[in-house]
Amino acid sequence: MGYPYTERLRGYRQEVDFCLELGEGPTLRRVREDIAVLALTPEEQAELVDIDAGAVEFVVSLDDVAPYLLQDDPAQPLSHWWWHLGKIRAGTYPADLLPPHLRAVYTELPQAA
Repeated sequence: MGYPYTERLRGYRQEVDFCLELGEGPTLRRVREDIAVLALTPEEQAELVDIDAGAVEFVVSLDDVAPYLLQDDPAQPLSHWWWHLGKIRAGTYPADLLPPHLRAVYTELPQAA
């Protein structure tokens, strides 16, 4: 991941790089939800693109993902993709609702389901 780490994205990066890599992510959704409302600097936006791509790659490609991460929250809008990781893993998430930086990652990965 080629971008410098920024302080405001530290918790999200840790969830993806350390927890999600192991199939876990106890605060992944909450941390990503908090980031969604921030006005990010260009450096932070570049880092977010990188972290988001890693999150989608892990969710789709890991053999063992904690079941709670794959339980989608229907009360959350589909545009908040981090609440719909089960659909992403199954390949049923509408790709057009993903941010552009995730569409290519999502459509190029073989789905785990």
